[in-house]
Amino acid sequence: MRLQAPSAPEYGKGEGAMQVETAAPDDLQFDRENPRFTDQSFSTEDEIIQYLYDHADVDELIQSILSAGYVDFEPMIVLRDGNVVLEGNRRLAALRLISREELRKKLRITIPATSRPDPAPASVRIHLVDSRSEARGFIGFKHINGPFKWDALAKAKYAAQWFEEGGDIATISRTLGDNHNTVRRLVTGWYALKQALSDGFDLNQISKKTFSFSHLYTALTRASVREYLGLSAEDLSSTPQKAPIPSTHREELMRVMSWLFGQEQKGEPTLIQSQNPNLNELSKVLGHAEARHMLLARRDLRVAYDRVEPASARFEEALMKSAKQCEDTMALSGSYEGDPTLLRVAEGLQKTTKTLVAAMRSVTERTSDGE
Repeated sequence: MRLQAPSAPEYGKGEGAMQVETAAPDDLQFDRENPRFTDQSFSTEDEIIQYLYDHADVDELIQSILSAGYVDFEPMIVLRDGNVVLEGNRRLAALRLISREELRKKLRITIPATSRPDPAPASVRIHLVDSRSEARGFIGFKHINGPFKWDALAKAKYAAQWFEEGGDIATISRTLGDNHNTVRRLVTGWYALKQALSDGFDLNQISKKTFSFSHLYTALTRASVREYLGLSAEDLSSTPQKAPIPSTHREELMRVMSWLFGQEQKGEPTLIQSQNPNLNELSKVLGHAEARHMLLARRDLRVAYDRVEPASARFEEALMKSAKQCEDTMALSGSYEGDPTLLRVAEGLQKTTKTLVAAMRSVTERTSDGE
């Protein structure tokens, strides 16, 4: 690596300030253990760049660099062994694409025209570290509490990696800004996902464009789901296990993953459109023997949930809630200020109510006639 003496000796001030050096971007390597990468296995650097471009808003970063220039306000954090960029992979991908026309052609990526003669800098500021653990404090702030936050899945992977390296839950929790139970849920969810992936669950075959990791780690806190997966209630407060789902319940894990996210290549669409109400319904179904058997037989959450709570009961509950809300709204009607949009909403409600009353009256009349 070509290093030069920095013009500014430190990044930050006070205790813990980082010694900054410079390096040519071409001498730096992407981090294949980046928390953004979940189940991805890359054969080449080009594949990493393509993934970051598709999933990490690298195009926006490129536009910013071409428009305003590369603002080197924050050094990349680089692992001394191998020159691996632990923090700054998006920036490195952007610089690669800006400076290498042949790469853009290969990946079929176009970038905006620029009047800048050399939009990609010949060198960038870096801070060298001897281990990943040394970099955790710098990286954690930016992606956990700072403006460039990771999603829940990347956060879980980061916490699990730290935990595996000997970090305790209390320290990890303080850095992530979460309570101990949340960190346990994230780490346990990550390990359960790894078990599912090793058993053949395919993230590329889920029903939705994005993987809602929160569905999994939230489901794992529900008593009925935990019982179905062979987990005890005590596990919620214990130290996370690398293989939380017992070997006797791996088939059940695959079913739960399919219900939560779908596996389209198997003709198994997701049953969960949103955590509320679908995840709540699934939890109740798994806690009800007859409903659970119906779910296994039909793969229809609505049909199965009818065994837990019949549609007639849900209709009655919804109607009573609507009536109460209408009464509350009527009590506030004196505050209406003449907004025509709100008037149209009320008129639509009136039409819906008339249709509902007509349907209910029809059923009542048929029942009275002995049908």
